[in-house]
Amino acid sequence: MGSSTRKKKEKQKDFQKPKLKVGKTKAKADNFTDTSFRSKAIVLQQQLTDNAPTVVEKFKHNFSLVGSRSDSHRRDALLYLTGQLSTTPPTNPIGTSALLQKVLPIMSDSSKSVRANLLKLLQCLPADQVRPHVERIILYVRGAMTNISQEVKDDGLNYMEWLLDTAGDDVVASAGCWVKPLNDFIAVLGWSIRPPPTTGPKSGWTQAPRTTFGAKKHGQSFPRQMMVLAKFLDVGFRSEGSQPWTPRDWLNGLSAVPRHPDPYGYIGLFKPPRDEDGAMYRTKDDRLDIFNKKFREAVEVGVDLARKEGGTAGRAAATLAATLLKGAGTGDNASRFDDGDDDVLWAGYIM
Repeated sequence: MGSSTRKKKEKQKDFQKPKLKVGKTKAKADNFTDTSFRSKAIVLQQQLTDNAPTVVEKFKHNFSLVGSRSDSHRRDALLYLTGQLSTTPPTNPIGTSALLQKVLPIMSDSSKSVRANLLKLLQCLPADQVRPHVERIILYVRGAMTNISQEVKDDGLNYMEWLLDTAGDDVVASAGCWVKPLNDFIAVLGWSIRPPPTTGPKSGWTQAPRTTFGAKKHGQSFPRQMMVLAKFLDVGFRSEGSQPWTPRDWLNGLSAVPRHPDPYGYIGLFKPPRDEDGAMYRTKDDRLDIFNKKFREAVEVGVDLARKEGGTAGRAAATLAATLLKGAGTGDNASRFDDGDDDVLWAGYIM
């Protein structure tokens, strides 16, 4: 009797409805895991161990990122290298030569921030370690100055100014570093001339005169190009020394250590012969002679046209004209701006 009653009650449980109570939550499952707690933690990208990377390893790692395809990686790498070169003493485990070989190709980089950080890095390099590499540096500087992008051209002028401030005397006296940059300046400024025609009117200009009106970016770049050209010519026309030469100076020069790289390179014993553009012009007179022969006419005509525009271009042209007057000397090298009333005109612009 008892067994049948118990079985009967168990069967009735399957048909009974559970009584719902308001406000009571549903019962949790047996395998429920509470995830409502929160904890604070410090996440390290690299665990600190006894084999943590050294400063040299970090420097080499960022050095390898200079050639990365990512603009941000190149920018951050240059920032890190600049910080290490700015320390006292500077940290440069790979040497200036290897560093320049890596960073010089990005002078014409498409990213403005990369070019700006590259200039900061170059300004941290010691001058005595930059001078032996001026011939290689000037190639990339010229490439930036003649780039198709106007922004890259403007930064190329910044590189040229840095190089002139760091090793100006070595630049103008090195092989291919005087005539070739002048060709680039003349071409960028639009002052190129051609030989006069055999018949017809004498007109040596290949294009219309450069003007700055109506072009905001170009109007800002044109005066700056003339200012950097004036600085380049000022370094090239600088006298080697004010003391008169004596025979003792020749004897002392034989026993003294040369102060510039490749001191006997102008002889060309172990190199193929150079043309006029790639030759060395070690003295002021040599540089002035080739300038008068190839560039003076174009520069003077271009300066005269820029002077007529007035404004920023006119002031830059006045500075360039003053540089020509200062470096021309007397006699055959005198500038045409040193004649008659032109002195009064140029003096007014310089003031």
